[in-house]
Amino acid sequence: MKLTRRSILPLLAAGLAPAKQRLLIDTHLEVWTLDPKFPFAHPERPNLTVKEPAPIENQVQQMKDFGLKYAVLINPRYFGWDNRYISYSLHKYPKLFVAHGLVNPEDPKVAERLRYWVKEHGFQGMRFSPIYHPKSTWLNSKEHYPLWKEAEKLGAVFNYYILPHQMPMLEEMAGRFPGVKIVIDHLGKPDLKQPDPWPEFKKMFALKKFPQVWVSASEPYELSLTKEYPYKDTIPYFKATYEEFGGKQLIWGTGYPRPRWELPMDKELEFIDKYLEFYTARDRELLLGENALRIWNFPKQ
Repeated sequence: MKLTRRSILPLLAAGLAPAKQRLLIDTHLEVWTLDPKFPFAHPERPNLTVKEPAPIENQVQQMKDFGLKYAVLINPRYFGWDNRYISYSLHKYPKLFVAHGLVNPEDPKVAERLRYWVKEHGFQGMRFSPIYHPKSTWLNSKEHYPLWKEAEKLGAVFNYYILPHQMPMLEEMAGRFPGVKIVIDHLGKPDLKQPDPWPEFKKMFALKKFPQVWVSASEPYELSLTKEYPYKDTIPYFKATYEEFGGKQLIWGTGYPRPRWELPMDKELEFIDKYLEFYTARDRELLLGENALRIWNFPKQ
């Protein structure tokens, strides 16, 4: 929230100096509505029902409440390959957001679909989820070369919801198409249910050599087995990722706006500031906002 003379005076009177307002950019924000104009069409769960919406207006208010400057909108997969609600949200609040959609990775015209959403709707990238296809090799198939070439031409960003054993396929494509910026979601999804998750998890570390690759070091509740804040079982994986990639290749995202049934925004920030104490102050600034400026073209306010 903006500091004004009126809001600062009580702080000064109480002997409290206001903290410097830092740049906060949520790089992974899934919004959805129950409006029948935007019907659900989840590719893997066609009968999915959701009781509570998380509309774009909730995020706008949350950004005001916590001082977030921008966010990256992402289709939550509820709508399948129909990105119209994300487009609607982007164009309703064009000074706050950039957008990623979904396209069917097995569509022979996937490159054309990318071009359509970028050119016609102003999207800046796409999210792909090979996690739903654990045995598939479409990620690094020759059939996807035109998609990646088109992404280089368009300056599109790809983010990947991906399993550890699939990282070598992504590594191959990152080397083959260095003009495509890549974001790895959810810390690379280490599987904490495994007796020893580390050998598979470390496959992600090979991508640190690519300057166009970033890791979303966020959403610990996605990984934790305890599901209890502050998700202590995930912290070693956050630390190892930081030690390997460094502060310049990490970004932050929350997942979705209110209602936040897993981790409220104040706890999101507390987790970064208090429980990931190994981050330097400078690297927190990079992680929470500045690195995102190197990935997406955010609107000028």
